[in-house]
Amino acid sequence: MARMQLVKPGEMPVLAPDEGMVLMAVDTSQTLERVTLNKDGQVFGAGVMTQIQPGRSYRLYVAPVGDYAWKKITVASNASVWFGFNLEDSEEFRFRVEPGRITYPGDLLFRPTGVWRADTGMVNRALAAMDWLQAQHPGLQQVPFAYSGHYPDPFPAFYRQVQATHNVPASEPVLAAPPAPGKLPVAADVLLRPGRLRAAYLNPRGDLLAMETWEGKDKWQIELIDLLDSTRTVLATSVTPFDDVRWSGSDALLFSARVVGGHLERVLRTTRDAGGKRRWSVIQLPSGGTVLDVLDDQPDLVLYVSFDSHGDPLVRYLPIGSQALVDADRPRMRDRLNVGLTDDVNWMADGRGQLRLATVKRDDDYVLMHRRGGEYSEVMRFADMQDFEPVALSYEGEEIYAITDKDRGQRDLVAYDIASRKITRTLFSKPGVDVKAPIFGPRREVVGVRYYRDGHLLSEYFGAGDARLAESLRAAMPDRNVVVVDRSRDGQQAVVWVDAGDQPGQLYHLDVQKHTMALLAEDRLWLEKVPLAPTRLVSYRSRDGLPLQAFLTLPAGQGKRPLVVMPHGGPIGVADSLAFDAETQFLASLGYAVLRVNFRGSEGYGRAFREAGKAGFGTLIEDDIDLAINKVLAEQPVDGQRMCVVGGSYGGYSSLVMAMRWPERFRCVGSIAGVSDRILLYTASDSGRTAKLRAELERYLGDPRTEAAQMQDTSPLYHYERIKTPVLLAHGLEDRRVDYEHMRRMQRLLVAGGNTPVGMTFEKAGHGFDEDDEIRLWTGVAGFLQAHLEAAPAKPASGAP
Repeated sequence: MARMQLVKPGEMPVLAPDEGMVLMAVDTSQTLERVTLNKDGQVFGAGVMTQIQPGRSYRLYVAPVGDYAWKKITVASNASVWFGFNLEDSEEFRFRVEPGRITYPGDLLFRPTGVWRADTGMVNRALAAMDWLQAQHPGLQQVPFAYSGHYPDPFPAFYRQVQATHNVPASEPVLAAPPAPGKLPVAADVLLRPGRLRAAYLNPRGDLLAMETWEGKDKWQIELIDLLDSTRTVLATSVTPFDDVRWSGSDALLFSARVVGGHLERVLRTTRDAGGKRRWSVIQLPSGGTVLDVLDDQPDLVLYVSFDSHGDPLVRYLPIGSQALVDADRPRMRDRLNVGLTDDVNWMADGRGQLRLATVKRDDDYVLMHRRGGEYSEVMRFADMQDFEPVALSYEGEEIYAITDKDRGQRDLVAYDIASRKITRTLFSKPGVDVKAPIFGPRREVVGVRYYRDGHLLSEYFGAGDARLAESLRAAMPDRNVVVVDRSRDGQQAVVWVDAGDQPGQLYHLDVQKHTMALLAEDRLWLEKVPLAPTRLVSYRSRDGLPLQAFLTLPAGQGKRPLVVMPHGGPIGVADSLAFDAETQFLASLGYAVLRVNFRGSEGYGRAFREAGKAGFGTLIEDDIDLAINKVLAEQPVDGQRMCVVGGSYGGYSSLVMAMRWPERFRCVGSIAGVSDRILLYTASDSGRTAKLRAELERYLGDPRTEAAQMQDTSPLYHYERIKTPVLLAHGLEDRRVDYEHMRRMQRLLVAGGNTPVGMTFEKAGHGFDEDDEIRLWTGVAGFLQAHLEAAPAKPASGAP
């Protein structure tokens, strides 16, 4: 019987020819009773970790060579009740132990998301594992160490080479905080406070507007404006964001919010008393269910889903005319609308309220099913929707409106005929322009589209009257983004959103008949008297002829301003624009010009432009940014001797790449949640958790099994000695997209190379930051920039690479 044998700290096991070692690592946010892994076909002799406390825990075992799997996580909910999560049926938890080396299959991550649910997965944190080995088993440093995930990891071997030639810290070094900033012209908590307006919903009659707003930490509310008499009423408050707000007819507002143990579903119904005063009544919908859709022609009914005692869904019509009608409703399985379906998880009705589409789970995929005459038939699998994004069902329920660039030059808006299973109409196509979203009329007809052009979000309508209205709005608000966010059924009343680079969002009431616009609300009223810097479009061409655009925000002042370059994240399918951006304005308030570049791969410019970015990581993309810098240095009052680069996610990677490629060009670089090792992204990210997600990564970023050399060549981690510029690193410890291991590795090697970075970590932050962390982050960035942009340089910086 083959057994795994625990290696105690300090022991030096002697391995047989058919033995290796395996390092078990578990990262949990709650106490676990037991975690086991074992060799295939074995019942006994498993590796076991018990009484695992929150944090990271390790065990080292001698193990027979062969295939292994993590078997089970056992959680103790109280002293007498245990429940487990079985892992052995998933290929994601399998690995192989090889002879004569330490096999590290990654950290087993466990984060509970509910009483019986948890986020589990494997995450490659090889450096943290090697630190533990060095501390607990120093005599094993000469034993080969290898990560055994789906892709190879060259870092452990590379790191041991660095250890042999450099003075490398034996554990994670202390991260010094960035310098405290001097007096800020505008406090970070003023400029970076999130906007108040989250959404606006106009009722079909056009006389009532519901606004979903954020009023501060743990406080969201729904505010109602009566557009006839301008009265305002707070209808609901919540400590969590509202999940869904919508009108059913013109006198019933539906909303839901998350509460402990589920969702709270409410209807607010309005009437007027004999004196004409508006009254509101609250109708409580059944617990344990949710509203799927409202019915355009039957406002007193909604499409509703609840679940029986076995967890099976029951889709039905629910009357919402009064609390008595709701209370009298008795759901019965024989009356359900989703008859003929199993494992269905989502549903959609046509304009008449007939259930027409359903999403069904099938194997490891989801399938879209269409109902006609009481029978369901398969339309398409989600796996086949890589370049096809369904956005709505037609009123009659026979067409799916979708955005696609499959076999096209850009994202077009199309109509997919369900009966023939093919696209039969192209509703909008403009060369080199990606459709952002369709615009619908009152009966789900497509009346226009939205897309970005030259940094502005434009609305293009198909009808002559709507087109004239859109043109009039643009003329009335020049150099602004002007978007009609909602309209009344007759089209005579509308709610309009207006913003710009130097103008936070504003919400207006447009009366088309009276030709008037009245300001309803401001997104950031507290910035009314804060001077904001305008943003201008910069157009140029890449070295290989691609038309490119960038955005320069230039604060008022005399002489040349220091320049901060801010590459955006993504990089594929993401873009900057001329919309208001609080982080840009915060940097501009410090007196810095800010340059944001829509390099190749950015969204909005067509398929060929996006595809051009896929082979450009660390090379062509950064060449595009470099040309934008040269353009503004030549034409604008910015100082080429005082430049820094700061970015997040891919932008953080790009910042490190530019410091690597042009070591003397920038005064400093900042990487926020940035990638440092391109190969690590495949084994330490939620983007690589499943085979399908890994296939997507390979499609966009390449395959590490065949392109490892190129990926290492464009990874700042493996060229740490070329980075001489002062570096700031910032990362969330709960980042699932770009794991903290990226920062851990980068910091360690920068220290080894003599360029000790400063930085910040955020204990509960993921790939984004909440308001408090955001303020702390950018306050630190401000101090870092001031320390390097406002002092004389230690040596002249090169104005061009």
